[in-house]
Formats: sequence, C-alpha cells, structure tokens
Amino acid sequence: MASLENSEHVPKAVRSIYPPLVLIAAATVMIIWSQRYNETARLVPLLVSYSLLILAFIDLICRFDRPFIGPLRDFWGADFENREMKHDPRPAAEVSQVLWIVGCVAGMMLIGILPTVPIFILFYIVINGRRPWFESVFVTAVVFAFVYVVFEMLLDYQLYRGAFFDERGFQGW
Repeated sequence: MASLENSEHVPKAVRSIYPPLVLIAAATVMIIWSQRYNETARLVPLLVSYSLLILAFIDLICRFDRPFIGPLRDFWGADFENREMKHDPRPAAEVSQVLWIVGCVAGMMLIGILPTVPIFILFYIVINGRRPWFESVFVTAVVFAFVYVVFEMLLDYQLYRGAFFDERGFQGW
C-alpha cells in the first residue's frame, strides 16, 4: 500500500485535490444543465455526469492519506507510486488537448454530431496519434458506424444536425 507521504518524488500537482474537485463541479453542472432537456435527451448526459461524479469522488477520497483509505486506494489502483503517465506533460500539450476538445464541440454545434465524429476521430488519430491513414480510416469508420447504428437506427434518436443544417439553429443544441 503506497502512502501519499512516500510520494515525495511525485509532483504536488499530481497529488493535488483540485483535479477531482474540478471534475465534481463539472459533473454537478452537467447534472443541473441536463434537467433542461426532455426525458430522453437527458439520459446520456446524466449517465455520463453521474458516472463522472462517482469516479471523481472516489479519486478525491483516495488522495487523502488515512489508514482506512489504503484498501480503497489499492482496489482502484489510485496510488501515485505507479503512475500511468511517467512524465509530466508540457503545458503546450495540455493546451493542445483542450483545443482539440473545443474544436470537436464547435464542429458538433456548427455541422452536427454525425459529420463531426468521423472528422474529429480521423484527424486526431492521424495528427496527434501519428497513426497510418489506413488504420485511422478503419477506426473512424467503425466508430461512425457504431454511433450511427446505436443512436440513429436502434434508439431511433436523431442526433443534433448542427446550426448550419437544423432549422432551429443553435436552439436545437
């Protein structure tokens, strides 16, 4: 069982309680915001936000160094001695990831979810992941087919078409 006090070589920013607190706040905002949608439309945002809330709360608890938290930390693999990412990313890399997400959301708002999903995935895999085109196109096609089949066909739920293609514009968002 790793102790937080034994994690002096782990940067303080990694051990900070602020990341899970930010995620808890984001999940809470998503839960509140989701109440504006109709019963069907709020299901996925609520599923995601409640899951995020639970996992962020567990993460927050695991960051405290108390004897009874050790087994919980061991179960979730939440120690800081065996980090998944062995390096601290450069701030520019962090900003780049945020910009990718902002671009994806902007694409969804403007041209819709269905065209944005494959565009985002393809370019993210090619540019950021540096994967071959064939592999990238294959993964993009599989994810697009999954999204289309699950939402548009099986659930009979029309995904947002974007402000440019939806007669309601941004009101449909």
